[in-house]
Amino acid sequence: MEKPTPDERLIAPHERRAVPRERLIAPHERLTGADGRLTAPDERLKAFGNQLISVHAWLREELARLRGDVDAHLAGRSVPPRGLPAHCLAFCSALERHHTGEDAVAFPALAEQFPQLLPVLHELTRDHEIISDILRRLQNLLDDLGDNDTAQPREVQAELDGLAALMESHFTYEERKIAAALSTLDIPGWNDAPPAFLRTASEDQGNVNDNASHH
Repeated sequence: MEKPTPDERLIAPHERRAVPRERLIAPHERLTGADGRLTAPDERLKAFGNQLISVHAWLREELARLRGDVDAHLAGRSVPPRGLPAHCLAFCSALERHHTGEDAVAFPALAEQFPQLLPVLHELTRDHEIISDILRRLQNLLDDLGDNDTAQPREVQAELDGLAALMESHFTYEERKIAAALSTLDIPGWNDAPPAFLRTASEDQGNVNDNASHH
């Protein structure tokens, strides 16, 4: 029996590393749609791929902030332990919302237009499931850390390290494989009201404020 590759099994936190994946579609390449015709990104629509990359950059920054707060607490600096679960919940919710939106909205749209991307989309969906498991474990550990410091610092740091490595691998792979395809989709509704996977928390807050100002 062949030994499973790192992408074919759940990887322990201390084993997780960015996993190189073979190149399929580069952002500059043209893609063939379901009708067999070549499609090229329209300048007006490139924002979809760019927005995806921007959201990934924001999520990377938010994870870095969370790791900084955890490190500060474990080093005995000023971050109160009760604030860590709330910070983690905010980050975890944002990441879950992004991935859920991709699974429900982005991936079906891409699969319909670019069926050759189905293997990639299945792999990305599986990554989402693995990341969700890590987020649940991390939230539980930080809840313990906030309540009575029963969580072991090494466990918390190992989960954060594993999440950072897998998230980076996932984002890099996703950007390389589907950003160009996203940029070819002509979905007017996404321009008028960007779906959840293309929004940051700050943009959601802006939408809430805008709605409130109209009432």
